[in-house]
Amino acid sequence: ATAVFEDAGTNSAVKFLLVVEGAIPTAENGLYVTFGEDSHGPHTILDWTQKLGNSAMAVVAVGTCAAYGGIPAAHPNPTGAKSVGDVLGKLVVNIPGCPPHPDWIVGTLAHVLLFGLPELDEYGRPLLFYDEVIHYNCPRYWDFEKQNYAQNLSDDGCLVFLGCKGPIAHADCAQRHWNNGVNWCIGSRAPCIGCVQPEFPDDLSPLYAKLPDEKIAAAVTTT
Repeated sequence: ATAVFEDAGTNSAVKFLLVVEGAIPTAENGLYVTFGEDSHGPHTILDWTQKLGNSAMAVVAVGTCAAYGGIPAAHPNPTGAKSVGDVLGKLVVNIPGCPPHPDWIVGTLAHVLLFGLPELDEYGRPLLFYDEVIHYNCPRYWDFEKQNYAQNLSDDGCLVFLGCKGPIAHADCAQRHWNNGVNWCIGSRAPCIGCVQPEFPDDLSPLYAKLPDEKIAAAVTTT
């Protein structure tokens, strides 16, 4: 397995996409996560990412941890976890989500292979899947407009008072649904936690606390 990695990183005739899942630990020279070793010691994922990331046709970060650091990079971040883009020092194709929808992954990879890089937003997300705000496609949107707010998870009504991050979250969960189209978070009476956002989780915590009014107002008036 490591020979395949080595060949991809050193053989200029090899054309490949680098797909990375998970945040990249950088503390202790990246020793928290390793893959393979030689007489000099273990090879860290940090080393592999830097080596392969500079040789790849394109780099795709799958999941919020790879895309933005996610939970491993949350305070106090003892492993020095960073996103793939931060490690490489460049914008990569980010497919955030905790976890990301399988359609987002397969669709993005298919687009890269067939047509090249998809159009990305400012956070590296393919606009194919992350262009629209969840809030506006939510079946409870008109409850928000009528100020009909749920006070308990079992209530009907908009879940914004129970911590829903739909007003600031960009993804097509409301239209696509999960588990082969069976359901999604808000459909299960749980608020959106904004897991596709770069600021997840630290700046969106507490997850079940209402967003500040100014964030909701800004999202509603500018998006």
